Amino acid sequence: MLTKVSKLSRRIYLSECILNKRKELVDLGMNYGLLNKKTIQCSQDLDKLINLYMQGSKIREYKFCYIL
Repeated sequence: MLTKVSKLSRRIYLSECILNKRKELVDLGMNYGLLNKKTIQCSQDLDKLINLYMQGSKIREYKFCYIL
């Protein structure tokens, strides 16, 4: 049976996936180095998840904060 997933629940799911993938990326980077194939693939997967999340966002302007 297929159910319709709300936009909010999809965003929550994507944000959880992003957090998990970010943790995985840090672990891979620490264990294998930043130029390893596994690390690079994980980074690309994270980019795709972030893009999906941002496509669902209605925010058109982004403010960047810099910590000095």
